[in-house]
Amino acid sequence: MSISFQDLYTIENPESWLQQPFQGFNLDSRKVTAGQIFIALTSLSQPEKTVQFAQAALNLGALGVISEIDLALENNLVIPNVRQLMGEWQKQYLQATQPVRPAKIIAVTGTNGKTTISRLIAELLMLQGKKCAVMGTTGNGILPHLEASSHTTLDALHLQNALHEYAQAGAEFASIEASSHGLEQGRLNGCDIEIAAYSNLSRDHLDYHGTLEAYAEAKSRLFQFKSLKVAIINIDDEHASVMLDAARNNQSKPKILTYSTTQKADYQVQEIEYSLSGAHFKLITAQGQFVVNSPLLGHFNIENLVASLIAVEQAGFNLQDLIHVTPKLKGAPGRMQVIRDDERLFVVDYAHTPDALIQVLQTLKRHVSQNLWAVFGCGGDRDRGKRPLMTQAALDYANVALITSDNPRTEDPAQIFADMKAGIQFENHIVHEIHDRREAIKFAVQQAQAGDIVVIAGKGHENYQEIDGVRHWFDDVVEVTSAVQNQHAQTNSYPAQ
Repeated sequence: MSISFQDLYTIENPESWLQQPFQGFNLDSRKVTAGQIFIALTSLSQPEKTVQFAQAALNLGALGVISEIDLALENNLVIPNVRQLMGEWQKQYLQATQPVRPAKIIAVTGTNGKTTISRLIAELLMLQGKKCAVMGTTGNGILPHLEASSHTTLDALHLQNALHEYAQAGAEFASIEASSHGLEQGRLNGCDIEIAAYSNLSRDHLDYHGTLEAYAEAKSRLFQFKSLKVAIINIDDEHASVMLDAARNNQSKPKILTYSTTQKADYQVQEIEYSLSGAHFKLITAQGQFVVNSPLLGHFNIENLVASLIAVEQAGFNLQDLIHVTPKLKGAPGRMQVIRDDERLFVVDYAHTPDALIQVLQTLKRHVSQNLWAVFGCGGDRDRGKRPLMTQAALDYANVALITSDNPRTEDPAQIFADMKAGIQFENHIVHEIHDRREAIKFAVQQAQAGDIVVIAGKGHENYQEIDGVRHWFDDVVEVTSAVQNQHAQTNSYPAQ
């Protein structure tokens, strides 16, 4: 069943709640105010409570309830696909009551890279004197003022509310992450996405999607938006064809632009040179050849930067001007974030999949002169199949592996560690196992020598560790910095800057 926003006002029922003063939609029964319509999404974990929530909303003055299933309540309209429709409804309601010029939306999807790409897009626009909102894993807001986000992609109502507020505050652009969950659940519906970028796809979220193919299909929905004008795709990725097909079959016929570091593309990277201060490379385009100096570490950050440059260029800016300001870029917190200590390098990164960990370690292998460390764990209540793959990645690409805790959530940590070691051959490898993450970081700092690079992977920007369902404050960057300073204090030296 499909129903439009306007249909809500034309249903023939003289006593309908739809004919009363209307104050928008709400998903939280506790926060409903008089005049709002409560959208009762069926709870997957507690479906029996849906009726309870709906009745609570009516008691608070809701005009009525829209639900996915019949709740046998008065003033209940059943719309099975309401999740796919409510974003568009909320956008139309906000524009009808508080008209504003909407921000131009640039969206990024992919297993790895979407946080960095969306952040770099916003930084590039800011360096061109434009206000740009950012929405994703590391926070929401108009750069540089971001607030913590509960999800990579917010629910449809909160997403529309936020975009409207940013536009009211003067944001001309919005750079947002499009997660596979968000795309499949219709959270981005209602967004007039004009430019979309794809980074890569590797094993992740299979506990939700079931198969890699279903995961890729969910990502490809970004390239099916009718508003799409430009599709930017990394053709080095093995799932790029899925995204290309989606873009080619889009009736809006978006411009398709490809980028690559290994083969001919619309934007091709050549002659890469790496250093501890970043990377230097040549970018071959239809507009000519450009030399790019990036302050970001890692091969994948070259790909991320190129995707960002293309996106902002297509938003109406000169590529040469954008390349000129690339040395000023900082990137997203917790994404290859560097803490320098004399001749040692500590790198905090969000890598929490086997492929992401491999990419980080492969990249830093180019820079390290002595030992490369991998400090990592695996999250609880998530895909168990990737746990031994994470350990194998560390053994294959690092000189020293340190297995520790990540976010055990509600799962028994002993089970997580057992899974991480299942079927692994540890002979001829240097491996440490320290269950307490803080102690593991201290150990790595104490043992790392000049010329070593230590990667602390898995949590990145997160400032908590979830144990037994409770979030405890924990920040890898703070822990590394503190451990380095304490080590200097013990040797009567000055703290690292």
